[in-house]
Amino acid sequence: NKNNSAFGGILMTILKRIGIGLVVLIVVLFVALGIYSRNPYTALPEMTDAIEQLDTSIVERYEDRDEIRFTVEQPLKNIVFIPGGLVTPDSYEYLAISLAKEGYNVTIFKAPFHLAILAPNYAKRFLDKDLDNIIIGHSLGGVVGSILASGSELVTDVILMGSYPIRDLSDTRTLMITAEFDLGMDEEAFTDSLQYVNSENIIFNITGGNHAQFGWYGPQKGDGAAEISTITQQQIVIDQIIAFIE
Repeated sequence: NKNNSAFGGILMTILKRIGIGLVVLIVVLFVALGIYSRNPYTALPEMTDAIEQLDTSIVERYEDRDEIRFTVEQPLKNIVFIPGGLVTPDSYEYLAISLAKEGYNVTIFKAPFHLAILAPNYAKRFLDKDLDNIIIGHSLGGVVGSILASGSELVTDVILMGSYPIRDLSDTRTLMITAEFDLGMDEEAFTDSLQYVNSENIIFNITGGNHAQFGWYGPQKGDGAAEISTITQQQIVIDQIIAFIE
């Protein structure tokens, strides 16, 4: 009995130390993520100025802790937008509201620490059971979008901007929008990813565009210099998306 009691005491001590170690590890991880993500790319004031030039009278905007949502009456389809890594979701509001005013519901997912890869399936809650669902993802958001779409029968279309899939999308309509001076794109990974899409996928390259101008947050470290303006690239993207989903 004494031996059992001693063993039990040792076991409890070990478990307690493991528990404390896990708590410390989790705290350190969250602190590290907080430090890593404390300086994300954020929307530029010029984007707000551009939005003010649009007729958004039919669009309602709603925002809470995990989404920015634009809704219209009798929407044609439902769009879920997944931002790039370390980019604030409001950086894509010009794209989102431009699509919404054409008759679509659009939700921009607010990822934890601005890294959608930390919650790759969380955005499922924004899919609509009564409408066709379209996933749009930029950069890392596109990678996460392929994970979400591959595991859901509700998703009919996937649009990747400066990105590529890492899961099977062979049963899903896919549009991949690239840019001439996008140095944030891993070309080898992009080429390898074509095994995950069907032969009817569409690849559209924006002449003069770059990686950062798929959003509206200014220059991005390691990216190429664009030869067209942000609003020009944004309008090209909008036109391509609308033509594809209609």
